[in-house]
Amino acid sequence: MVSALCWFKPVAEAQETAMFKNTFTLKFFGFSMHLKESPYPEIFPNRLDQKGYATFNYGAIAGYERFVVRDAISVRVEQGLYADCAGQLAGFTHLGWRGIIFRSNRHSVNGGFGPTLVYRQDWNRLEGYQDDGYFKRSGTWQHKFYWYGGEFEYNYELNNNTDISVNLVPGLPELISLGFGIRKHF
Repeated sequence: MVSALCWFKPVAEAQETAMFKNTFTLKFFGFSMHLKESPYPEIFPNRLDQKGYATFNYGAIAGYERFVVRDAISVRVEQGLYADCAGQLAGFTHLGWRGIIFRSNRHSVNGGFGPTLVYRQDWNRLEGYQDDGYFKRSGTWQHKFYWYGGEFEYNYELNNNTDISVNLVPGLPELISLGFGIRKHF
């Protein structure tokens, strides 16, 4: 009888802990720090300094994540749409692997990487801009594909299925971007 009760206890405890397989993230984007001086800070209408190192970018990021190994490793797809440093319509599409780097109580830090396509309205139509060839041109748009796009994400658990989430995107070698929002588990 005692051995039968010992077998049921881990099963009951496992049923008490909710294991979510999906998350949906909605974040406000953001803030960008350029890692080197821009040759065109005058085209950045929302810059915080004269040289254009820090700028506001107004927009949003929506993401869906599917856990494939417990609640530790997942696949995430994200779509961002925002006004870039020059105040032009821009966005990105990302698909990548994500994993937990650190977790303690209500805090967690996740990291991820995968291919990312970044696109923006063509800056060549902006007065004073000289194309350096970093982005490819296609009609009225410019784009850049990265095999190694990634993100670090800090989450603070508000309750069992909702986190406050802050992301840091190291867009190396150009900039680092920040966003914040809500991450919902279901």
